[in-house]
Amino acid sequence: MPTEPESPEEGRKSSLALALSVGWELTSFTLLGVGLGYWLDGRLKSSPWGTLVGALFGIVLGLYRLIRTFSLPKNGGAGRR
Repeated sequence: MPTEPESPEEGRKSSLALALSVGWELTSFTLLGVGLGYWLDGRLKSSPWGTLVGALFGIVLGLYRLIRTFSLPKNGGAGRR
């Protein structure tokens, strides 16, 4: 069953929502990695290595999620062979 096409306003809103969610994910993973690394530095007295490794880990994880978000098909792969 065909679906109704989106209006331009609905398309703009969904694009904005996608951009905000991707930006939020990337930021939150990075901050989580930095926070975890900072905490580990305090426990292990290894400053600044825990913070650096945590930041890199958070950035890599955030970029992985960003790539996965944009590489998944929008319609579940229907109609593609």
